[in-house]
Amino acid sequence: MATLETQYKNFLVNNPTSTFTFEEWKEDFGGKIGSQMSEILKEIRSPEYKERRIKEHEERLKNITMDYQLGQYVGEYIVSHYLPTLSTDMIHSRNVIKVSEEEQTECERLDGEYVKSLEDNQWKNGDSELFEAWKQYRKVLEKKYLPQVLECHLSLMRIDDIVKFKEGLSDCLWNCDMCSYDIKEENITIENDLLNGFTIIKFEYDSSCNDEMKK
Repeated sequence: MATLETQYKNFLVNNPTSTFTFEEWKEDFGGKIGSQMSEILKEIRSPEYKERRIKEHEERLKNITMDYQLGQYVGEYIVSHYLPTLSTDMIHSRNVIKVSEEEQTECERLDGEYVKSLEDNQWKNGDSELFEAWKQYRKVLEKKYLPQVLECHLSLMRIDDIVKFKEGLSDCLWNCDMCSYDIKEENITIENDLLNGFTIIKFEYDSSCNDEMKK
């Protein structure tokens, strides 16, 4: 979940004419959450809501395929056992690669300078050059430390619908918010090692993964 500071930054991006300071936004945001939560609780306790949700899940069961679900579960296994993150990342997987102390310090310095530029401007706009410097340094560390090809060895699997399998796999990795690899379905490589009894799934590092990150 994004921090309040990140949510405020995204609010300003989407509402460029807003004059809310960070403190004013927090007060307004908190009040809205309180009233929204009351409405949400009232709705989810109603018989109509429960009936609607049951119908939605019944419809999902009609349309979802076993291969899509298999892809999702394999994706969860890959996140749990293979997916690497860096010690400088905000979210960590179980496989954390530690950068040097100097690199950690530099990353924290760049992040701190950008946050300071936000604070100095009442969290309305940060210095775009500082933000770009931090983002580019992050990419330098990723290219240095992350495996350029992530190769995952799994028990031999029978996949009947490779398109649906890759769709489920890609959705899972996208939703984990920690993946720096290309998860476009056409770029995921899947092959069987019949001699040793493995299904091998490969992903290539993608430096553009975080280009949509907002300032």
